[in-house]
Amino acid sequence: MLKNLITMDKDTLKYSKVADKFHITFKRIYFYVAIVVIALVATIISSVYGLSTMYNKLYHMNTDQGELRINLQAFTKSAWFALTTRDAGTREAQIESFESKMAELKQNYADLSKTYHGSDMAKVQTDLAQLESESARLSELFSKAHFSEDGQPDNGQEIYDQMQLNITDVVAALTEDTKVISEDAQSMAATTYRLVLIVSVVLVVISLLLVLLMSLFIRDARRKLIYVITKPVNQIKAAADQMSQGMLDIDIEYKSGDELGELAADLNESTASIKEIVTDISETLNRIQNGDLTRGSNRPELYRGDYEAIRDCLAEIAAKLSATITEVKDSSAQVSQGAANMSQGASDLAEGATDQASVVEELTASVNMVNEQTTLMAETAEKGERMAQQGKADTATAEQEMTQVTAAMERIDKAAKEIKGITASIEAIASQTQLLSLNASIEAARAGEAGRGFAVVAEEISELASQSNEAVKNAYELLNATMQAVEDGNRVVLTTQEALKNLEESVNQVAEMMRESKDMARQQSNSMEEINTGIEQIAGVIQNNSATAEESSAVSQELSEQSEALNALIGQFIVQ
Repeated sequence: MLKNLITMDKDTLKYSKVADKFHITFKRIYFYVAIVVIALVATIISSVYGLSTMYNKLYHMNTDQGELRINLQAFTKSAWFALTTRDAGTREAQIESFESKMAELKQNYADLSKTYHGSDMAKVQTDLAQLESESARLSELFSKAHFSEDGQPDNGQEIYDQMQLNITDVVAALTEDTKVISEDAQSMAATTYRLVLIVSVVLVVISLLLVLLMSLFIRDARRKLIYVITKPVNQIKAAADQMSQGMLDIDIEYKSGDELGELAADLNESTASIKEIVTDISETLNRIQNGDLTRGSNRPELYRGDYEAIRDCLAEIAAKLSATITEVKDSSAQVSQGAANMSQGASDLAEGATDQASVVEELTASVNMVNEQTTLMAETAEKGERMAQQGKADTATAEQEMTQVTAAMERIDKAAKEIKGITASIEAIASQTQLLSLNASIEAARAGEAGRGFAVVAEEISELASQSNEAVKNAYELLNATMQAVEDGNRVVLTTQEALKNLEESVNQVAEMMRESKDMARQQSNSMEEINTGIEQIAGVIQNNSATAEESSAVSQELSEQSEALNALIGQFIVQ
């Protein structure tokens, strides 16, 4: 029974609503507080009642009987003083005093009868009535008395006897009565004090016991309330912490019919639902990672409420990735085809550039040869010019040294033969130069835009070669004429003078032509150097083109391989 008073039923608290938990607990607390308050009020009422009784009854009772006794003494004193005094004024004053004291005694009795209702009050009333009668008799004796000059009443003995035999005895009886009343008042005061004290102590003990029981109950209720509230709260908090750290494999063991139990059940259900959604998202992403883009979520029915946006996003991701992969696949096929074509074109370009480089090397060698021959032709032309000058001098001296005609003719014949050989060489060089310029024009045409400048140079070389050929023909004709003249000179000595003059003119022409041939040879040499420089530039360009073509071929091959690898990667995806 006591245990039920100071403890709460844990199951009742556990399966009650949170508000009911506090309602039940505080209802019991209010009950204990009410009992304690009642006990305290009873203690206060008892104390106040005791104090009121002691003050309003016992205190006034004791005071009234005390005043009664005091007034009795004053009555007796005034009566004896009136008897013994010799002064008439004093005697009159004392007589009035004891008569007024009698009225006060009657008032004291009336006041005492209000607070004391014991049996002694009847005796007091009787004695007081007798005292009143005896007091009236005494007043009558004083009123009948005649006083002498020394203040002695003539009925002094009678007054004395009245005082001694009647009034004193009645006063003594009343004094005894008041003593009895005083003892009764003290006894009643002690009893009331003990009763109030016992009642107060009992009520205080009961209040303390109730406070102790209430404290024990509050302690037990606090502990059990904390348990039934903090246990699920701690479990829910731990579950929430795990959820905040990304762990969804949780199970709240707390089961109850209150809001916390419902919250735990809802949280279990929510985490289970979220776990299923996360599992589905993981499986969906793994499937997408493995290349399956045919659909979004595997279990779209799991996504409710705000989770529908995730489901829609997964479906949209799969659809967009599928479309993107399809487009990339088509583009990759086109890139692969283009890379193959580019690789073939780059290979053809590299082969053509290689062939062009070979042709340019051959052309460079030919031009170098022509350049050397042109230089040799210039030197030969210069030598011919010197010989022509010498022939001119010889022709001039031939007029004076006719005697040496034969020797001079021989030298002329020899020089003519040498000139003929040189002319033949020049003619061969000119023909070779014209052939080389023709080849250079063909190669310049093949080079396209890059060979346009080279074509111009080749045309100039061809023109120079034509001029050289023409000059050689002229020189050859002159030499033939000279040879014919020499032969005629041998036959016709008489016409030597005229022939020498003609020879001088011819030699002058030959010298001029040789000079021009020398200048043209120099120009041809310079042009060939420029052609050689241009060919070297063309060779550099062709080599660069060849290297670029090879790099393009390698890049195209690598692009083709990467395109094939990209096709292989894209082939792993399964699109819609």
